[in-house]
Amino acid sequence: MMKKFLLSSAVLLAAFVSAAVHADNGENFSILENSANGKILKRDFVRMMEWFPGRYDNQEQVYFNDNLDVPEAERHSRIHHIFVPADLPEFPGETFYVEQYQNDDPNDVYRQRIYSFQPDFEENAIRLTIYVPKDPDSLLGAYTDASKLDGLTPSNFTTYGGCEVFWTYGNSHYHGYMKEGACRIKSKRSGKTLIITDDLQLSEDSIWIRDEAVDTDGHYVYGNKARVHHKNNRAQIFNCWVAPQKKDGSYGFVNNLQIHDQGGWIRIPATDDYNEIGLKMRNVIWPSGNNRPSRVLYAYRGGDEETAVSYAWTSPNEPRLGINLRWVQVSCTEGQSTIKPGINLKTGSGN
Repeated sequence: MMKKFLLSSAVLLAAFVSAAVHADNGENFSILENSANGKILKRDFVRMMEWFPGRYDNQEQVYFNDNLDVPEAERHSRIHHIFVPADLPEFPGETFYVEQYQNDDPNDVYRQRIYSFQPDFEENAIRLTIYVPKDPDSLLGAYTDASKLDGLTPSNFTTYGGCEVFWTYGNSHYHGYMKEGACRIKSKRSGKTLIITDDLQLSEDSIWIRDEAVDTDGHYVYGNKARVHHKNNRAQIFNCWVAPQKKDGSYGFVNNLQIHDQGGWIRIPATDDYNEIGLKMRNVIWPSGNNRPSRVLYAYRGGDEETAVSYAWTSPNEPRLGINLRWVQVSCTEGQSTIKPGINLKTGSGN
């Protein structure tokens, strides 16, 4: 009888302590959330969720490697990032599907993730939890086909404790960081434990990423050896129409072609009536000298993607850009809406 009494008392005491701890935690959370720092953090979170989505590319950084005489060992490869809001009710916070590819090839995907962002009032920072898919191939292209994300839960992913990224706002950008030495992952390739660090900057127009890894002996595994970020600029999407001149002098018409302004391409295959046509768009930001930034549209002919036949440019924020070379007419408008111009496609119009 005494044992039962003692056991019951212990259970009641444990329940009382647990309830008190939860009450204290809830009260502490409420105090932090409603403090001056908490109110600022909530506003910073809203702004970050507005800035973060989109596409980013380091085309300009790669393009100017030669111009700046960057040593080969310190050069960056070309990478492209796609961050798309995702409706995932089983995940905490605001969620995004992430797909990243390299070498200017959408099929050369090197990373897929689910990102979950939440205000962390104890850290006074925005916490990013990274979910690694167990079956990444099934999610390929989910940024255009959201149905591939239907029904997903955290159990379909792996997370690594200590690999959270914390973001703080100041001086017109967000700084993202991992806690020093906290992110440790065993490499499937080498079997060694890797210590991973991330240093990031997010502004309204760019995201800079420096991720690095060393083994437990401090030996380099990956990352830019000069410790320079991948400097990725926000890519703006344009919708274009193209009118190639046919052999009889009239013009064909191809519509609803999307391109982005961070080195994006449109390739129109050759037909019996005209040669292959290539179009490239850049938002050029010169890293040195006095040249002004410009949004540029380049035209290529006959499969040659090295030397542009001609190009046109305008100011960096101009929402329309066109070119008329007689053998081809092109007009691109910012956004993804289909443009249906009333152009005269007959020969001899001159318009």
